[in-house]
Amino acid sequence: MMSAMLLASCECPYLDDLDRAQLRKQNTGDGFYADKLIGTWQCDYQMVIAGYEFKQIVFMSNGKADITMAKEHDTAWFTETFSYAYYGSTLRFSKGRNNISLNIEGYLFPELYVRDSFGRYTLTKRR
Repeated sequence: MMSAMLLASCECPYLDDLDRAQLRKQNTGDGFYADKLIGTWQCDYQMVIAGYEFKQIVFMSNGKADITMAKEHDTAWFTETFSYAYYGSTLRFSKGRNNISLNIEGYLFPELYVRDSFGRYTLTKRR
């Protein structure tokens, strides 16, 4: 009976470390959720998707996003408005018949790490 009490009262140091890491993650803002998308994100150089180089994405609270882009190897930048949706680890953009799907691989403020079937990209939050 004494050994059962000792086992039941045993503390797990791993769980304490995990709790501290979760608390630190919450306090530093490194947890990612949909509201963190709102605002301006600068795309890393060579973020080329479907023949277009992405420069900047401005997420708005109404489910729309303005994407500034240019045809690959061109200098004429233009902005188009897409609808976007965030589902857990997937970020989807759509406009008419155009659909872009990015998997979110990680987030460490101010950078969001995403990938598609052609490459990995970094989006950096700008104020």
